Amino acid sequence: MTTAQKWIGVLLSLVLIGVSAFNTILLLDQKDQLQTAQGQILSLQSQLSQAGTDINTLKSQLTAVNGHLATLDGQIGELLKLSTAQVDAIASVMASVVYIEVDYYDRSTGERGTVSGSGTIMDSRGYILTNRHVVENATNVTVILPNKQVYTAEDFWIDDFMDVAVVKIKANGLQAASFGDPSTLKMGDTVVALGYPLSISPTDGGMTVTAGIVSNLENWFFIDETPYFDVIQTDAAINPGNSGGPMINLKGEIIGINSAGILDAQNMGFAINVATAEQIYESLVADGSVSHPYLGIDVDDYYDDIPGFSGATESNGVEVLDVEHGSPADLAGLRDGDVIYQFDGKAVTSFSDLLRILWRMESGETVVLQIKRGGVERTITIFLEDRPSSSYFF
Repeated sequence: MTTAQKWIGVLLSLVLIGVSAFNTILLLDQKDQLQTAQGQILSLQSQLSQAGTDINTLKSQLTAVNGHLATLDGQIGELLKLSTAQVDAIASVMASVVYIEVDYYDRSTGERGTVSGSGTIMDSRGYILTNRHVVENATNVTVILPNKQVYTAEDFWIDDFMDVAVVKIKANGLQAASFGDPSTLKMGDTVVALGYPLSISPTDGGMTVTAGIVSNLENWFFIDETPYFDVIQTDAAINPGNSGGPMINLKGEIIGINSAGILDAQNMGFAINVATAEQIYESLVADGSVSHPYLGIDVDDYYDDIPGFSGATESNGVEVLDVEHGSPADLAGLRDGDVIYQFDGKAVTSFSDLLRILWRMESGETVVLQIKRGGVERTITIFLEDRPSSSYFF
C-alpha cells in the first residue's frame, strides 16, 4: 500500500468520524428540541385545561348573572305592577258600580221623598248589593249604570236586622264584581271606596273614588237600633251617597260595603265587612230572606284583675247578663254570670269579638263554648237557631 493510499484511508476515517460526530450532535440537538417541544405541549395542555376551567367558571357566573337578571326583571315587573295596582283595581270594578235613586214613603211618619245611594253588581243577571238604608221604604227604585243605561228595579230584598239589601234589575251580561277574602285583611292595608256621593249620578258627572287604609277592624256601634259590629274603619272619605257602594282591595275585590261616615270627625268612615255581608247577600238572592244565628243571651265585656297590678283590670271574656227562656243557650245550660272566653275555638275578649264570630256562622250549626262558672271551667255545646225578629237577645 502506497503512502497516498494510507493518507486517503486516514482521511476517509476522519470524514466518517466527523459525520458520526455530526450525526450524534444533530441527534442530541433534535432530542433537546423534542423534549422542549414536549414541555411546551404539556404547558399548552395545562394552559388549555386551565382555560377550560376558566370558561366553565365564566359560564357558571353567566348563569348566575342570568338568574339575577331574571329575578331583577321579576322584581321590576312587580314594582311596575304595584305602581299601577290602585289604578288597575279601580278600572277593574268601575263598570260594576251603580247609582241607585229611591222614591220612598215612610208610613210611620207619613214622609215622602227621594234619596240616592250606590250599589255593586255582584251577578251578571242584575243582582246588586247595597245597604238596607238606601232602599228601605222604597216605592220605586231606579238604577243607573256607569254607561248611563237606566233601569227600573224589578224587586229588592232587605235584611231586617243588618244594614244589607239586594236590588234586582232585569238585565243580562252585566260586568259583575267579586268578593275578596276578608281573612287576609289587616290594619294598614290600602283600600278604595267607590260610589256616587251627593246625588251625582252617571248622567251628571259620574262616580267618585277615594283611597285610604284600613284604620281599625274592631270598632262597633249602633245607628237607629241597627247593629254595626263587623265593620272596617278607614280614612278614605265616605260621604252621603257613597252608602251601598263597594270598598275594594288592590286586587279589585269587594271587601266591604260603604255604610257610614262620622260627619263630626275627620277621616272616619265605615264599611260592613264582606265576612258578614256576603252571607246575607247569598241568602237574599236565594230566597229573599235572611236568618241570623241566635244564642239567646244578653252579654257585656267581662273585666278581671291583672295579677300583680293592684287596681288594674283587663277585658278577657264576655259575661252573660241574661238568658232568654227557651233559647238555644237556655236549652244548652248557659246561665247568668257565666263568662265566655272561647267561642267556636276562637278566643273571645269582648262583646264585639263574640258577635263578629257569631254573625259569620249560620243557623243550624253547632258551636262549642268554653266558659267559666264560679271559677270552674266548663264546656257548653249550643245548636244555633234562627234569631226571632222580636227578640232583643243575641
